[in-house]
Amino acid sequence: MRVNVILIGSFLIASLLFAGCAVPQHTYNELKERYDSLSKENERLKAENKDLQTNNDVLNERLKGGEARLATAQEIIASLRKQEAGEPKVEGETPVGWQTNSKTGGIVLEESIMFGLGKATISEKGKAALKKLAGLLNSDKYKDYLVRIDGHTDNIPVKNIKENKDNWFLSAKRAHAVLTELRDLGIKDERLYLAAYGEYSPIAGQKEKEKNRRVEIVLVK
Repeated sequence: MRVNVILIGSFLIASLLFAGCAVPQHTYNELKERYDSLSKENERLKAENKDLQTNNDVLNERLKGGEARLATAQEIIASLRKQEAGEPKVEGETPVGWQTNSKTGGIVLEESIMFGLGKATISEKGKAALKKLAGLLNSDKYKDYLVRIDGHTDNIPVKNIKENKDNWFLSAKRAHAVLTELRDLGIKDERLYLAAYGEYSPIAGQKEKEKNRRVEIVLVK
């Protein structure tokens, strides 16, 4: 709307300047100065509009990418749940409870499944879950995806700073432990990379902070 107003103003002034109207020199100079100013402002706004359009296109592409990652994660989880439905149940064993993070499109592996509190050594149950996941990631359907492993913690400071300097360090160690396990399960090195968020990308509030202690597997096409 603002660009249109400036264009109309410039047009009206230009009409006066170039239509042969008899105007005093000082009026002509004022109109010419105003015309030049409006022309510059119009060019600036056109450039700004172009930048906004570019940013909008980038955001749309990111949105499409996020939706695609989430859809892929949900497909994989559906396959894992179907696979586990046909397996015998072990009395007293807590199911993995495969979940996704709708914001990142990641497959969520909670600390209670993967690690001991404040530790970065994968539990036997965690290894079993990763083995099932790796089987799908190595299949023809998903073998062309990159696999990003994101480490996360809650906001409670680490207790043993000799073992873990801070929550970033702990989240990085956990992500690296999962990366190493997936590599040992046959996923090629060039498909794997990791990120460590520490406590700074929570998915739950303080009352459920244990949900923030997790590793996410994000598939990137």
